[in-house]
Amino acid sequence: MKDGFADRFEHFKTNKRTLAFIVNPLNINTNEINIEPFGIDTGSLQMQMLDLKTKDLWSGKFKELKSKLEELEIQKCMHIEQHKWTALKEIPRVEALIFGAWNSFPECYSEVKKLAYGVLTIFGSTYSCEQAFSCMNVIKSKVRSQLTNKNLESCLKLKTTSYKPDLIKLSKGLQSQCSH
Repeated sequence: MKDGFADRFEHFKTNKRTLAFIVNPLNINTNEINIEPFGIDTGSLQMQMLDLKTKDLWSGKFKELKSKLEELEIQKCMHIEQHKWTALKEIPRVEALIFGAWNSFPECYSEVKKLAYGVLTIFGSTYSCEQAFSCMNVIKSKVRSQLTNKNLESCLKLKTTSYKPDLIKLSKGLQSQCSH
């Protein structure tokens, strides 16, 4: 089991620099980053990274981001230590801070932003796929093996979307039947 776990997460070790890029791109050499899965032009990325590192306005964004992330961790630790579990929900999310920093960059850093967004969305898309597959396995059990693809697709849409029907409005539109 231990070997299986190590094999499964080996990619994290080999892509450590790529994953660290989203929070600290200033101290990373572009040759250490795995850009293959993101379809990024290496030359453009290198030029944009050089430009990013030389401009204090943009490089300061990451210094500010790191200090905000440190403050968040301190706040989380304090709330946990004091058993203030509801206060944890009020702390801004780390992802929101990171996306906010990257969203503030102009489009002249398109390749740098493409890499950052690619790395940031890796885990979210994997989670969505795993969630949909689990839902499909629950829906299409041995008992319900006669489902057509169209019905399965409909059930999956209902299960994986956040649609909430307005039942009160729908019930007002129905005519009630009185017993005789």
